[in-house]
Order: sequence, then structure tokens, then C-alpha cells
Amino acid sequence: MRRASTLLVSPIALLLLAGCTQGSERDLARYYDDRGLFVVNLPAANDVTVTPPQPPQDGPSLLTGVISSPPAPSPSPQAAIGGFDAAASGQPDQTVYQAFAVTADEFDDLDQMALYFLTGDPVFDVVIDDPARLDGSPARLIVADAREGGEVTSSVAAAMTLGDGETGYLIAAIFPPGGWDTERADFERIVRSFRSDVPPGVATFPVGGQAP
Repeated sequence: MRRASTLLVSPIALLLLAGCTQGSERDLARYYDDRGLFVVNLPAANDVTVTPPQPPQDGPSLLTGVISSPPAPSPSPQAAIGGFDAAASGQPDQTVYQAFAVTADEFDDLDQMALYFLTGDPVFDVVIDDPARLDGSPARLIVADAREGGEVTSSVAAAMTLGDGETGYLIAAIFPPGGWDTERADFERIVRSFRSDVPPGVATFPVGGQAP
């Protein structure tokens, strides 16, 4: 897992990213948040972009976060032996994962949090809205399709919790429409790995190594 340069982004805007998928059972590695607010397993082959704190803009503040994206594929030769392009035989993984810590005291309940981050945006059609657990706290699991020009262009799975009431957390995966059955196993593995109780001294560990 490699770190990329810091990028100033909005969590809502990030949920509109989309890509292709290669399926589940990705190798995962432990990611330690720079500010010590959480740890989570993310695909070991991915690059990570750390999102810095952002002040509130008619909503919660972004305290810290990370975007985990597959590296861009290497350019393939124009011609291969026998005219066969090996790169065309497989589809590169482009599923994007995100994890954020946000201020949660603006929300009275999980309904308000879900409305702000996902369900209140008319771009999204919710297909699953179930109770869940994230780091031992009550959470919501929402799977939605994103539409553009009347056409479904991508799907989003998000698990969110109010945490301790002051700091909440959001984990999301963005993948092609209708891909939830394929993506579910890896997404649930990542959600189960999430912890907010980072031991002292661990927050500065470098990214790398296989997940425990």
C-alpha cells in the first residue's frame, strides 16, 4: 500500500467516484490514520490518499480520512505476439474505498447522518438500508445506485455510525451498478476490521504489511 499526496476533498463529492471491479477476496493491509482516530484494513495493492481536516460547510467537519484507490494500470504495448493484447483479457480493479472521521454532534440520530451523507441526495436511489454495527456501535448500512441523466452509472455501499456522539465514522465503497453481490464480502471484511480505539504510539506506524 502506497501513500499518495494529500488531497483536499469533500466526502459527498467523493461518493460520486465510480470504477470497475475485479471481485472479492482482495489481500488487505492495515492502515493507521495519521491523526490516530482510526485503523482499518484496506486493499494492499491500492494507493492511499490522506484527506486533511476540513472546516464545516453547513454540516459536520471532516476530521481526517483516507481514499484507497487501485493504481493506474501500466500502458500496454500497441501490438503483442500474435496480435493478442494480454491486458485486454482481464479487467483492472477500480473499486474505490473511503474512510472518514467526522464531527457527529450536529446529528440527532443515524437518520440525520444518513440523510446528510447519502440518502438526502436525489442522485442516489437507496436499494438497501439496514441496521448494522461499526466498531461495536450502532450503525447503518446503505447501498444505493447513483444516477446521471436517468441512467445508473455506479453503486455505493456505506456504513456509518455516530460513534461516541462527538466523533462519527463513515466507510464507503464505490463500484459499478449492480455489483453489490460481488463486493459485499470484501466490504464487510473492511467494516469488521475498523477500530477507533487506536493504541497509543500506533498512529504513526507506516502503511504496509498484511492485515492481521
